[in-house]
Amino acid sequence: MVNASDLDEPTTIGDARVDQLEFAAEHPSARLTFPGDVIFRTSPTAAAWVDVDGSKVVAYPARVLRVSPADPGGLVPELVAADIPGQASGPGAWKRWTLRSVPTSTVAPLRGVLMNVAAQSAALRDRAARLDRYAGLLAAGVVAGAVSLETTNIDTTAANAASAQ
Repeated sequence: MVNASDLDEPTTIGDARVDQLEFAAEHPSARLTFPGDVIFRTSPTAAAWVDVDGSKVVAYPARVLRVSPADPGGLVPELVAADIPGQASGPGAWKRWTLRSVPTSTVAPLRGVLMNVAAQSAALRDRAARLDRYAGLLAAGVVAGAVSLETTNIDTTAANAASAQ
């Protein structure tokens, strides 16, 4: 489930869940998102996120912009989501937004490249988080006396490079 407040921190999307069979029974005309849908809000500030997987329930006041893969009209979901935070906010403001578009022949290749960049970026963030966790565990181990280090085992190349800057 995606709430409007989730757009402030997209990593929280997916934390709230609904039973899809129960949801479908209670809301038979509701539709789930498709891969590539742009989920956005207009208040308190404009914000957006691209659902790469689909099958999400979007709770009002968040909305869904579906770019048709058959006729995208030059819209690239990732560009749309990047443009929305800079747009005016408030009721009905989305009707006046100006969004970038590209030639139709470049929509699919651009999406592919942007998705690749996003995947690489996510992998780097994950690696950085694991390195931070490793550094914390290492420091805690040394402080507790469970780990000992000798200067001959330490690669000081990175530390020296960082201090030289």
